[in-house]
Amino acid sequence: MSSARSLDPKLASLIDQLRSRIRRYVAWDALLAALVIVLAGFWIGLALDYLPVKLGGTEMPRSARMLLLIAIAALLLLVVSRLLIGRLTRPLPDDSLALLIERKHPSLGGRLVTAVQLTRPGRQGDSHDDRLLGCVHREAVTGADDVDLGSVFQWRPLLRKIGVLLPLALAALLLLVISPQTAWTAASRLMLFSDQPWPRRASLEMVGVELPRITAGEQDDAEPLFVEFDGTTVRLPRGSDPVLRIRAKADDDAIVPDVCTAYYQTDAGTRGQANLRRVGRQRDGYQAFLLDGPPLAGLSESMSISIRGLDDRLDGYRIEAVTPPAVKQLDVQIRYPDYLRGDLPQGEQVIDRDTPYQAGLRIREGSRVRVTAHASSPIGAIDHQVTQSGQVVPGIAPRIVDDAMSASLSIDHFDEATTVKLVPISDDGISAQAPYRYFFGVIRDQPPEVSLKLPGIGSAVTPIARLPIAVQATDDYGIDQSTVDLVVSSPEASGTPNEPLSVFRPTPDRDGRSEGAIDLRDLADQGTIETLQPGGSISVYAEATDAYDLDGRHVSQSEMFRLQIVTPEDLLALLERRELGLRARLEQTIDETQTLRDGLARLEMPGEPVSGTSEDSDEQASPDRQRQILRLRIQQAALQASKSSEELNGIVAALGDLLEEMVNNRVDSVDRRERIGQSVRDPLRSVVDNEMQRLSARIAELMLAAEANDDAADAPNSNNETTQPESSDDTAADNIAGSGPSGRQAVQARQAAVLAADQALLQLSAILEKMLDLESYNEILDMVRGLIDDQEQLLEETKEQQKARIKSFFD
Repeated sequence: MSSARSLDPKLASLIDQLRSRIRRYVAWDALLAALVIVLAGFWIGLALDYLPVKLGGTEMPRSARMLLLIAIAALLLLVVSRLLIGRLTRPLPDDSLALLIERKHPSLGGRLVTAVQLTRPGRQGDSHDDRLLGCVHREAVTGADDVDLGSVFQWRPLLRKIGVLLPLALAALLLLVISPQTAWTAASRLMLFSDQPWPRRASLEMVGVELPRITAGEQDDAEPLFVEFDGTTVRLPRGSDPVLRIRAKADDDAIVPDVCTAYYQTDAGTRGQANLRRVGRQRDGYQAFLLDGPPLAGLSESMSISIRGLDDRLDGYRIEAVTPPAVKQLDVQIRYPDYLRGDLPQGEQVIDRDTPYQAGLRIREGSRVRVTAHASSPIGAIDHQVTQSGQVVPGIAPRIVDDAMSASLSIDHFDEATTVKLVPISDDGISAQAPYRYFFGVIRDQPPEVSLKLPGIGSAVTPIARLPIAVQATDDYGIDQSTVDLVVSSPEASGTPNEPLSVFRPTPDRDGRSEGAIDLRDLADQGTIETLQPGGSISVYAEATDAYDLDGRHVSQSEMFRLQIVTPEDLLALLERRELGLRARLEQTIDETQTLRDGLARLEMPGEPVSGTSEDSDEQASPDRQRQILRLRIQQAALQASKSSEELNGIVAALGDLLEEMVNNRVDSVDRRERIGQSVRDPLRSVVDNEMQRLSARIAELMLAAEANDDAADAPNSNNETTQPESSDDTAADNIAGSGPSGRQAVQARQAAVLAADQALLQLSAILEKMLDLESYNEILDMVRGLIDDQEQLLEETKEQQKARIKSFFD
């Protein structure tokens, strides 16, 4: 059991010196690491902040500089915590320090460690001899004189840190000496004291954006709209063609870039660049640049944009593409003019028609129109233009509705085709990029249409005639009134007509038709007109007016009928000449019907022998050709029968007109009317309704029989070509020859048609004979009428001679 013993003071001093030097080493190592971190962070920050500026970029934003500062502070904290505090707080036992010394000084031979450990206070359990411990102790003290504590340390880490620190520190010192402003700017920016940008050679300024001014008038010389950036953002209408304008300083302290480039990125991710165009010369110390093409042309989406010129850069600008307001619907409210309203409700605010706009919308003339445009987004204003016949209509002001989603304008008097152009504009000045055009046609109130007919009246009338009137008056909005006027021209007035007299006011039905009569005899008896004299004339026409009252009145006049006033005898003479013309027409119709009959009789039907030489060319033709010629002649016969029927109908109608004229002119010729009506007109109508209809029916049957014969002739050929070639020729020959049933039917139909034509000719010839008898009777009447006229003239001459003889007595 050994006694306690303390460590030699010399050895204890050696251990304490080593401990102190280790702590100084740790402090210096941490300090050098911290200085390296600070200077390296300074230069890295300076490079990241300033080098992009030299290359045309922008400075680091405050957020990036803050991140860099936080990173440096984190590294410094890490160095202090691990390299300084962590190391200094670790225990340094004496035996560990002694062992560290002996590693570098093997000559001690473990004596220092043994002496330190065995003399450590509180150590127990060791078994040694104090003399041996004292010997070791003395030898350790003797060897301590040769110990070099500096050899214990690794100086290379410190030297490496110093090797990094010295260039960084010298560079910082040199920067501070050469350009203290740059050093101060870098320090202030990196320490977040300032956001002042780095000085540059070029100096760019954002001017703004020019937009083409969209107006309803579409003036070509309208000045563009200038829009400034709100901070770094500008809102532009989608689909527009904006022009971006910047300017560069051109004084002694700034250099004007040769080229300025715009870099952009759309919200869809599209990236690109475009050069700005230099505009004009330098003015007021600035050079202007503009971008008027892609990506701004036809702006379709939002984008971020930056401008670079030399080392200056305009960064962080954004163009927002905003959908401009649009007119999604146009409602049209119409109030008709008063003359068209009739029984409609009255009142200034009453709307007669409310309809959405449609292409081709037409509005009645004189209406009051209000159009309401409904926008897709709130609007602050609406540019408008209303043109009629190429002229701008003044005094029309739009009104924005309270919810700012619609605007309305009114046209008080719509009387021309009108074009309305609208350009909606939002509160922030975003306008539609093209005017909305709406065309309204005008429905003009057309003058009424009026027609007048005088049924049963020719070109001449007697002084006591009754004039039947048939008036047709129509208008798009109804007839206000219509009249039938009469103008009398007496023979003494040398053809000068009198003032027109309204002698009849028609009462039209729902279709505008009205009928009545003007009795010349009654008008003369009432004193409305003077007694008509033969040799004069009257003119009859109809007039109609509508309710139109916007610009004058609409008055329409029908065709004017000028009627000559003649005596009953002269009228009968005119009618007789017309009757002669009808007889000539009847004679021509009889000749045509006779020709028709002869043509039917000459038709060579199958089964009949060839009649003569006139058809030699036909009999030598092929069977198909013969059938075609036969059908063609039957068709010609049918057309001729129809023509004759129409001609006879015309004669019947003309005879009816003759009879009506006799009645309307009050010609006292009852026997003549009865002879014409009962002896000519009625029999002719009977012939048309019976014999001519029967003739047409027989010709149609003849055509059917001929077609049936053709089918029978073609059937054996088509059926027997493959099955019975030997008998096909005989069968076809029999059908063509008429030995079959189809040929016999055709012959019978031809005979029936000829018989019907004979019956029609017989009836027409009898009617013609009656007309000739009437003509002879009329000639006798003319002779009697001439004798009467001669007698009256002789009586007049006798009276004149008697008057002259009496006067001679007084002379």
